[in-house]
Amino acid sequence: MQRHELTPAQKWERLTLADNFIFCKVLEDNPEVCRHLIEILLNIKIDRIEKPAAEKSLKTDFISRGIRFDVYVKDGNGRSFDIEIQTTRSTSLAKRARYYQGLMDVDNVQHGSGYDVLNESYVIFLCLGDAFGKGFPVYTFRYRADEDKDFLMDDGTVNVFFNAKKYDTMKSEELRAFFKYLCGKEPSSGFTDRLSALVERVKTNAQWRHRFMTWEQEMAIQSNEKAKEIAKELAKDMAKDIAQDIAKNMAQDIAKNMAQDIAKNMAKDMAQNIAKETIAKNSTLTAKKLIEMNLSIENIVKATGLPLKQVLELKKESEAF
Repeated sequence: MQRHELTPAQKWERLTLADNFIFCKVLEDNPEVCRHLIEILLNIKIDRIEKPAAEKSLKTDFISRGIRFDVYVKDGNGRSFDIEIQTTRSTSLAKRARYYQGLMDVDNVQHGSGYDVLNESYVIFLCLGDAFGKGFPVYTFRYRADEDKDFLMDDGTVNVFFNAKKYDTMKSEELRAFFKYLCGKEPSSGFTDRLSALVERVKTNAQWRHRFMTWEQEMAIQSNEKAKEIAKELAKDMAKDIAQDIAKNMAQDIAKNMAQDIAKNMAKDMAQNIAKETIAKNSTLTAKKLIEMNLSIENIVKATGLPLKQVLELKKESEAF
């Protein structure tokens, strides 16, 4: 049965806050909502916040790998926050957080500035699943000394990974309500009611609807191109594997043929040796019988083909008995 593919219009109607496009638009256009979300996520107070930048691109130079933050924002104290919505399972979130932290530092340090200008920076992943498989509702990472787990390096970097599916075990009611709503449940607080209304407002905007469909098409094109690149690499690997298998099979066939030839030669040599041993044994028995019949030594040598010396030894042995 062929799987039914949703059209961009159908996808648009089904979007929720958990979708990257909607999430970015809601927070970018509503700084106070973004501020309050950060406050409940990190349990901190923020007096003032700059306008959030959705899908902000950062790159250190023209050859480095650039990135796009989902929502990147700074507060009045210079603290930086990157909020990422993660709907799919990924094994590289820890390395992504590390890279994001580095680029945020580059963005915050102007040319000629000292390192002391670096303020706190937070990378926050809102995951719909468990990023690390330990069953925690939230994972918070800071640098600690191996020699003393209570001793923080205090470099100001914090990486936080939320497990939305564990909303029932989160510490505050606001956190529980937010992640419950993010998981597709009905809004159950004043804040999630407001988020729900903003999501609907985004979805009624014709310009954003058109932009989403264009974005979907662009993503499909990029995905197709990426798939082609991956397919080429896979094809190379498969070709190598096939070539190795062919070479292995050829080597096995050659070895098998060589073994057969060797076995034939061994069998031939063994047969010849057995034949020689049988002839020699029969000749010896014949010589012994002829000796018992008192036939002359010369005639026994002629009859058996045995060496004269061997016939003489056999005669001597016969006389000894």
